[in-house]
Amino acid sequence: MRTRNLLTIGAVLIFFAGLSQAKTHHTPSNSKAAPVRHTSVHHTAKSSSHHRTRPGAWKHHGQQGIQGDRAAEIQQALIRENYLDGSPSGAWDSRTQQAMARYQADHGWQSKVTPDSRALIKLGLGPSHDKDIVPADSVSTSMDASGTNAAASNSSRR
Repeated sequence: MRTRNLLTIGAVLIFFAGLSQAKTHHTPSNSKAAPVRHTSVHHTAKSSSHHRTRPGAWKHHGQQGIQGDRAAEIQQALIRENYLDGSPSGAWDSRTQQAMARYQADHGWQSKVTPDSRALIKLGLGPSHDKDIVPADSVSTSMDASGTNAAASNSSRR
């Protein structure tokens, strides 16, 4: 019985060895067929988002420039904070970039990429959350089963 198992295992190994030889078969050098490239792709949770893109494509994501009206808002805020002189031109020029870099550096933030989101928020130019605020009259109080205010009835029991 043991010998039979060993023969079976040996036959399976020989079979797989023959398969691996067939996969690595090379074409003769004098043939005109193009070489076959075998690439192995290993996908994990981290690398599943990787895909082939053209070189340099990452440079085109996100905001590509600052519009004139936004540049004027930033310049007006920098003038108000005494980091820029003159009147807002609406152009994101080197003078504005240097003023923004000084503002960011003075606040201890990085100054290579301008404008920084923290700097814009500090200048009062961050996102508007006016629509996020719930008016006080629309907030309802919880009622207990008797229809009275639960907070009032809890305070009277103490």
